[in-house]
Amino acid sequence: MQARRAKRNMSVLKKATQPIPIRTAEAIQALIRERGLKAGDALPAQRQLADHLGVSRPSLREALSILETLGLISVEAGRGVYVIDPATRAAAPAQWRYNQLFSLRDVYQTRLAIEGLAAALTAATIHGGVIAEFDAISSVMDAAAERRDGLALADADTRFHDLIFSLCGNAMFQKLYQDIRTVFVESQRIPMTERERLSETAAEHRRVLEAFAARQPEAARRAMESHILNSAARAGLTIL
Repeated sequence: MQARRAKRNMSVLKKATQPIPIRTAEAIQALIRERGLKAGDALPAQRQLADHLGVSRPSLREALSILETLGLISVEAGRGVYVIDPATRAAAPAQWRYNQLFSLRDVYQTRLAIEGLAAALTAATIHGGVIAEFDAISSVMDAAAERRDGLALADADTRFHDLIFSLCGNAMFQKLYQDIRTVFVESQRIPMTERERLSETAAEHRRVLEAFAARQPEAARRAMESHILNSAARAGLTIL
């Protein structure tokens, strides 16, 4: 029953067009499974991989960056792309792509400053149809965490946060989020290298959803702020 529900919820979410890099990352993950590639095995050369998947090189590079952040592959300049052991990657420092612009701590502190209020504003005006949409996303997150699928969880996580900002009703928050969304999304992926802790991320979003369903703005704020603090801790950071 749970598997059928998760599959149905996933099909609902797929109705919205996924970004090409996410679809490409899913295809690469499927290719790794289909070919039975293990830690240390090389993927095809990037030119061959792009041709095989029918995507542009920029889309492929972004997909590879996503998978590297999630601890599934290692991109080694001049050598190639290799499958890695998630446990080994989890023990390594997080790969933060935006270090020349902002530290990861800066990003989490910024998220803490605005996302709790965005969640509270959403809870204040939310209605049943939107709650069902959040519930569908949360169910996908639960199922992804259960099978330790960091990519599926990360994609659903992004959808959850996107939906909050789209509904918060604050035009300045929405513009700020639009401008810095890529950086926020990357910070969401960083903690997901720890496969055994994916269920924590799913459970934290479920608590935000519960506050939405109860239409309790302050509870939604607390749940979101707790989620961001916990995410930072999973990334090895104390931000307060």
